[in-house]
Amino acid sequence: MQQWFNASLQRKISGLLVVLLSFLFVVILYSIFKLKLISAEMHEVAEIDVPLTAMLSELEMMQLKQHLFIEQFRLNPKQARVELKPEQAFAAQREALKALLDKTELVLNKSLQQHQVRFAAAEHQQILVSIQQFHQQSDSFEQYLMSALQQGHTTEQQWLKFEDEATLLDQSMMSILRHMEKLTLEASRYTDKHQNEFMLVNTGLGFCAFVIGLYLTFYILQIFRRRIGRIQAEIKNVQQSIELGEPISSPVFHQPDHQDELTELEHDLKMMVQRLSLEISNRQEIEQQLLVLATRDKLTGAFNRHKWDEQLRMELSLAERGGLFSIAMLDVDFFKKVNDQCGHHTGDKVLQALTEHISRRLRKTDSLFRLGGEEFVILLPQQKAEAACQLAEMLRQHIASLEEPGLPQFTISFGVTEYQQGDDKDSVLKRADQALYQAKAMGRNRVQLG
Repeated sequence: MQQWFNASLQRKISGLLVVLLSFLFVVILYSIFKLKLISAEMHEVAEIDVPLTAMLSELEMMQLKQHLFIEQFRLNPKQARVELKPEQAFAAQREALKALLDKTELVLNKSLQQHQVRFAAAEHQQILVSIQQFHQQSDSFEQYLMSALQQGHTTEQQWLKFEDEATLLDQSMMSILRHMEKLTLEASRYTDKHQNEFMLVNTGLGFCAFVIGLYLTFYILQIFRRRIGRIQAEIKNVQQSIELGEPISSPVFHQPDHQDELTELEHDLKMMVQRLSLEISNRQEIEQQLLVLATRDKLTGAFNRHKWDEQLRMELSLAERGGLFSIAMLDVDFFKKVNDQCGHHTGDKVLQALTEHISRRLRKTDSLFRLGGEEFVILLPQQKAEAACQLAEMLRQHIASLEEPGLPQFTISFGVTEYQQGDDKDSVLKRADQALYQAKAMGRNRVQLG
C-alpha cells in the first residue's frame, strides 16, 4: 500500500481505474449471468407454468362440470331404467379431462427429460404421480358406473359405494389442482426472489463502482488543486521577487517522498526558485559591491570624490529652496613627514584610523568624504557654521589626544564654512579650502571658519 502511495500519479490513477473497471466488469458479468438465469426462468414459466396455469383453470371448470354430471346421475337412481344421456355426457367429459391431463403430463415429462425444470422438480414429479393416481381412480369409478348401469337399478349399499368412489375421484382431482397451484405459487416466489437478488446485488455493485469513481475524481481534483496551488504560489513568489528585486522567500525544499509527475514538477520548480533566489542574492551582493566600489574610497572606506560631487549637488539644490548646510574640510598635519619617517604603510593606517574615529562621531545624516591624499571633507546637512565649528573642534581634540599602538601621534586642521546665497560647488569648496589654508598658516592643529 505504501508503494502505491509513493508511486507516480499515472500509476495511482491507472490503479484506481483498474479497480473501477473491475467493478464494472463484475457488474456486467453478474448482470449477464442473472439475466440468463431470469430468462431461463421466464422461459420455464412460459413453457411450463403458464400452460399449467391455463390447464389448471380448465381442470377446475371440468371438475365442476363433472360434479354436475354426477349429481345429475344421482337424481335418477330410483327409476327402473335410467337414461344413458348423463352417463354419455360423463364419459365425454371424462375423455376431455383425460386429454387435458395427458397434455399436462406430456408438458411435464418433456420438461423433466430436457432438464428445463430449474426449481421445485419434486413438485413437478408429484403432479405426474397425482395424475397417474387420478387415472387409476377414474378407471375404477368408470367400471363401477358401467356395472351399475348394466344392472338397471342401484341399491342403497351400491349407491353409498358409488358416492365413496365419486369422493375418491374428486379428492384425486383436488390433489392435482393443489399441487399445480402450489407449483405456480412457488414459481412466482422463486422468480421474485431472483429478481430481488439481482436488483440488490446489481445496486450494491453499481454503488461501489459509483463510490470508486467519485473517489477517483475527488482524489485527482484534490491532487491537482493542491499541487497546482503550490506551484502557483511559487510562481507568484518569483513574480514578486522580480518586481521588488529581492530574494525569494521560500522554505528549504527537501527531496519529496512521493515521486509522481506533479511532485517532480513542483520539486523542479522549487529547485529553480531556489537557484533564482540565490542568483538574486548574488546579484544584490555584486550590486552592493559595485555600489561600494563606485561610491567608497578603497583605502579608508569613506565616500569618494564621485559621491561628494553627487551629494554636494543635491544639498545645493535643497539650499536654493531654503535649506542650509555646512562643510568642514580637513587634512592631516605634516602627513608627508609621517610617510617619510614611518613609511607609506603607516601613513595608510593613519588615514584609516582617522576615518574610523571621525565616522563614529558623526550623525547619521552627516557624511565623510575623501577628496584625495590626506584631504577630507565632512558634509553637515541642516547645520550652521557655529555648530560645524563645535563638531570640528571636538574632532580635532579627540584626534590630537589619540594614542594607538603602532601609530604615531598626529593632528588635523579644519576649514569650516556655511552655504551662502549664490554658492555653487566650486565656490563653497574654495571658501572651505581657504579657511583650511589659514588654519595651517596659523600653526596647524586648529579650526578656522571661512
